[in-house]
Amino acid sequence: MDQTGPVCGALNVSVLTDRAAMEAIADDWRALEQRCEGGLSFFQSYMWCHNWAAHFTGAAGGPRPFVATVWCGGRLVALWPLMQSGVRGALFRMEALGGTHTQYSNIIIDPDFADLAEPIADKLLAALFDAGDFDVALFEGVPDGSALATMMARANSGVTIRNAASLLDLTGFVSADAYVAGLGKLQRRNRNRRRNHLARHGALQFSVLWPDEPAFAPTLYQALQMKRRWLTETGRLGLGLSQPGFGDFLTGLEGDRDSLSGACLSVLKTGERIAAVELGFLHGGHYYCYMGAFDWDLCEASPGKVQMEMTVCWLIDNGIETYDLLANPAGYKESWSNRTVGLSTYTITPSWRGRFYARGWVATARPALKRGLEALAYRLRRLTTLTQGIGCIVLLA
Repeated sequence: MDQTGPVCGALNVSVLTDRAAMEAIADDWRALEQRCEGGLSFFQSYMWCHNWAAHFTGAAGGPRPFVATVWCGGRLVALWPLMQSGVRGALFRMEALGGTHTQYSNIIIDPDFADLAEPIADKLLAALFDAGDFDVALFEGVPDGSALATMMARANSGVTIRNAASLLDLTGFVSADAYVAGLGKLQRRNRNRRRNHLARHGALQFSVLWPDEPAFAPTLYQALQMKRRWLTETGRLGLGLSQPGFGDFLTGLEGDRDSLSGACLSVLKTGERIAAVELGFLHGGHYYCYMGAFDWDLCEASPGKVQMEMTVCWLIDNGIETYDLLANPAGYKESWSNRTVGLSTYTITPSWRGRFYARGWVATARPALKRGLEALAYRLRRLTTLTQGIGCIVLLA
């Protein structure tokens, strides 16, 4: 563990730059999480960060951990998991550990030290700027009102993109039956119709799998195959899904049935056939809906929506407070949520390269390129379908 930055009163700053240093404070990290449950901070948990670092750091030229920590009298009171990526002299970035896989950027601060939030923030920012001559610090998916959003305001950082996360507050439902009874008449009718339609393919079976169960890994890999087919069929991009080793990373996540924490799979079957799977993370009574997938051949029966309803009911009956559909508003998310959390992308750009990257690429070119590629993929898919249709007509003729 390398000591960096000055000592201010009882606060000491330390930066962890490899997995061994992260492992050395694993107990302190987890204890801090327990004191700070909630706050959209799962992606700053030890389980997530250490597992990601184990699978995606260490290679020459690859990303390197940069975990800034603040201590007081031997107690870990704040933690900011970052990583360094890129090349100095070309484009050197500081960003949330986990990159595109991390859905919320945040920091964890011990609530007992809330009165010291400002000096703690200054210590963390000093550690960031002491990291070297980075071109851009990029923090995507920062929740409004979070500790990191407050700290970014102190740093006078730029805001390049606004987004929002859709959430379903489950605290108002005493049971799954009460949740279903509270739906509108049309919603109940549509959901019953979907269940009945799907049940024609076999009796519906719902279960939740945990990482210590033998079926967890093969089911997760099958879900990834389903998701990739969905991306192809709908002409969408999934850069995170295409990263080598992504499946191994996900199957390496921990989860515990007894404490209702960590990774779990909601699995819906029709008979013995897997119809839909959802990978989610439980953390402090909050459920993060990380990845949903379904059998494309059953798409007309909406197996994904049937699975979502069963997952929500399971969460309510197990006392979970929030079902989080994460960022990027969509029509289907509106019908499954009752509140939103605003998100921002913040950038700190000490160099001209960083400013060009933040304004030209992150805020402008990247979103436009993504939209263009998805539109092109969709048109090509439709053209292929049309060509196949014409071919069939020719053969029949």
